[in-house]
Amino acid sequence: MGEENDTSKRQLYLSSTGDGLLHRQPFLPDELVFEILSRLPVKSLLQYKCVSKSWKTLISDPQFTQTHLRNLIVDPTINHQRFFYSPESKPSKIASIPVKPLFENLSEPPKATEFSMEHEYGILGSCNGLLCLFSFKEGYVTLLNPSIEWKSKISPTLDSYEYHKYWITYHGFGYDHVNDRYKVLAVVCVVANGIVKKLTQIHTFGENSWTSIPNFPSPSPMISRFSWVGKFVSGTLNWVIIKTGVIPKRNVILSFDLAKETYKEVLLPEPDGVDVSNHVLGVLSNCLCVCFDSNKTHSDFWLMKKYGVAESWTRLMMIPLNKIWHCLQSRPDFIQPLFMSENSSVLLRTYSKFLLYNLNNGRLDCLQGYNEFDPDIYHESLVSPKF
Repeated sequence: MGEENDTSKRQLYLSSTGDGLLHRQPFLPDELVFEILSRLPVKSLLQYKCVSKSWKTLISDPQFTQTHLRNLIVDPTINHQRFFYSPESKPSKIASIPVKPLFENLSEPPKATEFSMEHEYGILGSCNGLLCLFSFKEGYVTLLNPSIEWKSKISPTLDSYEYHKYWITYHGFGYDHVNDRYKVLAVVCVVANGIVKKLTQIHTFGENSWTSIPNFPSPSPMISRFSWVGKFVSGTLNWVIIKTGVIPKRNVILSFDLAKETYKEVLLPEPDGVDVSNHVLGVLSNCLCVCFDSNKTHSDFWLMKKYGVAESWTRLMMIPLNKIWHCLQSRPDFIQPLFMSENSSVLLRTYSKFLLYNLNNGRLDCLQGYNEFDPDIYHESLVSPKF
């Protein structure tokens, strides 16, 4: 019954307007037009809004936006992804580069596109084509869809926010599909009377306040700042933390459920070696991925094929550290998995370089990187939430 209603809506949007464009082309069924358009890049769709009133109505419809988004998420190609970051030398700009050229041209880095902002923003995360931006000066968050130049209203200011006396450590942004809401979580440190206090707050976009999450595990100073960014997978935000209160101390994944606003621990894969360090999370093919140094000889990469199921951890690859050092001419502080292409090439990043590893032949290439803060992979979309 639901599918019949969806089909009727699509036909109505495609054929109800007076221009009659599609009626003059009966050989192309309305349903097929919908399916074709829903697989095209955002840039093309914005241009095609000018083709006819019916196409403009269709492309602007929330149902089409959701179908288009679902198609992009499962698309194994690398045509719709960009790498967004805050340039270290330009604090009032947000920059991006396309991901695809990184897999195709190793000699020349792609040219960055820059977005001028009214003041300095940090990127707290990306989801469904939206960037969550935090204003360091004013203490609020806002959403930006660069593909369609859409920006949301600003949130209320974080509780007790005071510039230079208030900073964010753990943070994450994602989509609560149960309640159809976008949410951002931030663990903040506040200086009060010379004492640093930690507070965990969450904001649901469209609401007028921040709420506190009691007893949220505090970030450990032993974990790198590159582990502070929560990775969004299956309605959850995820960080690697050091579990205290056990002997010996060990690393686990802290998982925060955006719908229930509760947290739990998820086990990391059991390593082969005894000397394991530098855990960093990423997302590859919509699966949680973890990278860590093993026995000071290899970088070990594992995929969680079924989220939350420890038994589903599967080793993706092992890269000898001497190969990485030779490629970079130095030892990296961290390695983060970014993206996996349809031809089994995996894009990795260090602070200043990209690495490209071929799963089929073990080749490792070093690409020019960028001095950046708060990097995130962004999937182009038409999404512009109505609050």
